Amino acid sequence: MKKRLLALCMTMTMVVGMLAGCGGSGTSSDSGSTDTKTAQTANSGEKITLSFSTSVYVEEPHQKAIDGLIAAYTKENPNINIEIFGAGYDGYWDNITTEILAGNESDMIQVYPENISTYNVIRPEGVFVDLTSYMEKSGLKDKLVGQEFCTVDGKVLAISDYAWGTTGIFYRKSLLQKAGIDADTIKTQEDFRNACLKFTGDGKYAMGVVSGTHAFTVSEWNRLIARPVSGGLYFPNGETGPYTADNVNVNSKENVWAAQWWQNLIVKDKAVKLVTDKKDSREMFWNGDVPFNMDGPWFVGMTKSRDTSLLDDIGIIPQFDIVYEGKNYKPNPTNYPLVTMISKNCKHPEEAWKFLEWMASEDAQKIIADCGMIPSNLDYSTSDEYIKNYSLEYGIVDFMKNNYTNLVADPNIPQLGEISQIMLDAGQAMFSEQAADPQTKLDEAAKAIKDVMSRK
Repeated sequence: MKKRLLALCMTMTMVVGMLAGCGGSGTSSDSGSTDTKTAQTANSGEKITLSFSTSVYVEEPHQKAIDGLIAAYTKENPNINIEIFGAGYDGYWDNITTEILAGNESDMIQVYPENISTYNVIRPEGVFVDLTSYMEKSGLKDKLVGQEFCTVDGKVLAISDYAWGTTGIFYRKSLLQKAGIDADTIKTQEDFRNACLKFTGDGKYAMGVVSGTHAFTVSEWNRLIARPVSGGLYFPNGETGPYTADNVNVNSKENVWAAQWWQNLIVKDKAVKLVTDKKDSREMFWNGDVPFNMDGPWFVGMTKSRDTSLLDDIGIIPQFDIVYEGKNYKPNPTNYPLVTMISKNCKHPEEAWKFLEWMASEDAQKIIADCGMIPSNLDYSTSDEYIKNYSLEYGIVDFMKNNYTNLVADPNIPQLGEISQIMLDAGQAMFSEQAADPQTKLDEAAKAIKDVMSRK
């Protein structure tokens, strides 16, 4: 079982890394309980060390925000020491698996919601503390974006206390103006296609699109076209259960249509340039080679670092509606909150929770705002202060409130790594110069995913 789970997690990355052991290995703790030694330590004022693992600390904006959080919290709580551990995005996920199998994972582990179940089942008794009672006492349940994705089998296993993002479409104002395009008139996928065609031809393109081994090969098409019209790439109704072979949605007629539309934009219209990495499509946009770039709020911070003056020429519109068989479907792009769990091996779960709960406070959220994503507490991210200081990023919040239907995430199931790889293989074949038949490839992918979901 452990070998299979390790294989599942390894499909998330191609780079294997090792991280030094950074967690306690004490007796497992349930929600709301501490052992006698923990209580005595906390009451005595003795220094308590908590370890925190995150995949984003290697990125300068996140490092600045996380360092700021720790400095502010430990100033008010001098008996707490918080150690940060992490690795580059690729190696991070393998490291978590290795540490959990060895029983030396960090006290607090930050992931995306779809990763919770995969790592929780590595140990038969479950890896993470049930935070249900903590959340009920905190009053934060309905204030944190993405918190609904943190419940697995009726237990709250994580808190969405850091930041989140979803996607919109950034555009260069000067390029659209020169082409006579009003960005506000781009309401549907055909409006977008027609706008793209005005920038196509003679080796010119409207947008860069990732095609290769990166997950963007599937996720960009999925977010823009497939999931809005089909309700779910893997499973229908917003990627909800039952997570069974009989409920696999990959080759639904809506997903096949969406794949054909995306392939036509690439191969027939030649409206987008295929690139191997998202950084290439961003560079094209910054250089003024293309007018559009699909991205999240973090792109604003990236642009500031690149050239602050570019911000004067950048606007943002929501993902467009999808019109299919005469019916209009609102965008339901993926939500990307970073959420945090507490290990059952944590010797000081009460202190870990206090820190995580504080991260959702207004004081902490002000610090988090500089990370490039949107702070998770809606009370702050919709405040006048946030809107004034982060007007372009706030556009994403506004889209969520007024343009998008319920945001979704990939299914939070242990098999996600395997089924994602199957879809990536299909995406590579469909969304490239190879232009494999979407119906054939999605039928093959559906069969393979059903095989995975049928295993005991």
